[in-house]
Amino acid sequence: MSIDKSAVAFTNKQADLPFAGLRVLDVSQGLAGPYCGMLLAQYGAQVVKLEPPEGDWSRIIGTRHGSHSAIDYMANRGKKSIAVDLKSEGSIAMVKRIAAQCDVMIESYRPGIAARLGICYADMAQINSKLIYVSVSGFGQTGDKSGMPATDAVIQGFSGMMALNPDASGKPIRLGFLPVDTLTAMYAFQAVSVALYARRDGAGGRHLDISLMQATAAFLTSKIIAASMEGEAPMALNVPAGVYRTQDGWLVITLSKEAHFAALCKATGRDDLALDPRFATFQLRALHARYLEDELGSALLQRSSAKWLDIFQKHGVLASPINTLTDWLADPHVVASEAASLALDGSLAFHFPATPGMASPAPHEPRAHWPRVGEHGAQVLRDFGFSEQEVANLQADRTFVQPQ
Repeated sequence: MSIDKSAVAFTNKQADLPFAGLRVLDVSQGLAGPYCGMLLAQYGAQVVKLEPPEGDWSRIIGTRHGSHSAIDYMANRGKKSIAVDLKSEGSIAMVKRIAAQCDVMIESYRPGIAARLGICYADMAQINSKLIYVSVSGFGQTGDKSGMPATDAVIQGFSGMMALNPDASGKPIRLGFLPVDTLTAMYAFQAVSVALYARRDGAGGRHLDISLMQATAAFLTSKIIAASMEGEAPMALNVPAGVYRTQDGWLVITLSKEAHFAALCKATGRDDLALDPRFATFQLRALHARYLEDELGSALLQRSSAKWLDIFQKHGVLASPINTLTDWLADPHVVASEAASLALDGSLAFHFPATPGMASPAPHEPRAHWPRVGEHGAQVLRDFGFSEQEVANLQADRTFVQPQ
């Protein structure tokens, strides 16, 4: 299949930013809401990050690099930061004045808090009927648990995700990153994009209720369907797919169609397993999972990972080494495809994965910048029509804090 290089070139043009001209007010913190805002910024929107004077709490999770953490780097690239004390006099009026000129607003308070502050959807719709207002919360805006705090780990446990990932003893295991927050952000971004498309065709603003709980359920749809139809122990998929030890490491092997089982048996010198009528189908193999895993596991211990991968490639077996993140970064394919190019923040350099379907920003672009806490406060206010005297008064009152 040939590739249309002109089409590829077009998608990499800096001007190809479909949300250019849109304004977004992001008052969310953490990862889920802010990452949605970051995606909007990377597609060209002007995203104002409103954070407390001490900064979004994501800035202090994990190792801190200047005023950033790895989570903050992930979530806030390309935004402009204004540091606001929402308890100060005049702050809510200032926020409303900004929101009145925005296309999207993102918040992540527990349900009820935005209303107490005076910046909920009902408040904002009165001043901006076209506003797409996104509420990101743990359990949603309604229901018995709506007021409960929730984190990525809490929802991993609540949703059944951890139960799907037990260790050898049966202990449920938390995934060691933030999948719930990340996938919630992507569902939120999808919902915002659709709402903006509808608005372009004449629809008005709307309130998007995006919960970590519902996003995780959508992500686990196939497992939830299986559990509702087959109970908590549905048929094992793709036996003998799994993780196997070799002489010097680990491999993951999977199967997606019947031919892959025959190929795996041939590659490991176990044609007898492929010919055994007990293992003729996925359904039958699921009844003999432990036996097949033990038999193939013994065979795989006889060679190195590299040797097995060479053999598997020749036989059409689906397999991969179990890489560390450092292994992945060093992989020639990853390097050649610029899947995680070096990004610069002052004197710091680190790998930042490309977002699929989006051209990575050049170092000089605003999309490539990470804001310090409140870095753009005065600039943001001027951009939204505040006079120099108003900016000076708001700074003197410490309604917003401009770093020195």
